[in-house]
This record gives sequence, C-alpha cells and structure tokens, in this order.
Amino acid sequence: MLFIVMYLMWFLFNGRVTIELAIIGSFICGALYYFTQKFIREEKRPSVLSGHLFDFIKYAIVLFIEIIKSNIAVMKLILNPNMNQWHPSFVTFTSQLEDERMRVLLANSITLTPGTITVGMEGKEFTVHVLDSRREEEVENGIFAQKLFEIERREKSDRK
Repeated sequence: MLFIVMYLMWFLFNGRVTIELAIIGSFICGALYYFTQKFIREEKRPSVLSGHLFDFIKYAIVLFIEIIKSNIAVMKLILNPNMNQWHPSFVTFTSQLEDERMRVLLANSITLTPGTITVGMEGKEFTVHVLDSRREEEVENGIFAQKLFEIERREKSDRK
C-alpha cells in the first residue's frame, strides 16, 4: 500500500505520465519502500482508535461540545470590563490513566479547550495553566479524563 501511495505521489508531483517517468518512479519508489520497511518501520502497535472506534467518535463529540462551552466561558471573561475576575493559575494533578497514548490524548484535549493549556506532562503528572482558577476542579476531574479512563478500562477488559 505504501508503495502505491508513493508511486501515485510521484506522478502527481511530476505533473505528467510518460514511460520514462513510470520506470524511474518505480525504481525510486521501490527503493524508498525497501528502505522504510528495513530501517524505519517500527513494531506494530495497535492504534489508539483500534477496536473502540465508536467510543472515540463519542469522545470527539464530547470534545467538540466542551470546546464550544469553553469558548463561551472565555468570551465572557474577555468581554467583561472588570479584569479582577480573572484568576489565572497553574494546576498540577495526577491522572489515573495507565496508557501513555491516552495521557497524551488527555493533554491534547486540555490544550484544545480554550482557557487551558497543558504545559507539562511527566509520567502521570500533568501541569496545566488555567485562565480562571475557579475551573481547576474541571481540569483535574473533568469529563475528558473520565471518558478516556472508561475507554482504557474497556480496552483492558477486551484484551483479557
């Protein structure tokens, strides 16, 4: 499959199809395919999405809704003329998630949500900057961590 994709890209970037380009392209793409399979290919790990595609679709919907809600909350903070209502702070918490892929997904979800940004993730410990410290509890025990923990628990039970 990789060879076919590279070969099609070869013709796309060249902009024309000739016998010479087809022969040269097959050699170059073949050599690249061999190189990637021999030296770059990593061990096969299951994708984050493997087996639980429906769970991740539900998670994406929850993420989208939370992004909209956070956008509204940040707009209220910004449009409020009283700057004394802003209480930015750093929150440090430990996640229950065992799988590193899930922890990275949690960190990215937090960063995608307006008003929060993950500034550090070391092992299971996260450091997050929040625009309003009154929302610290939502970051630590938020819906993202809960949903990802449920998905992780289902994946573990399926492996047994």
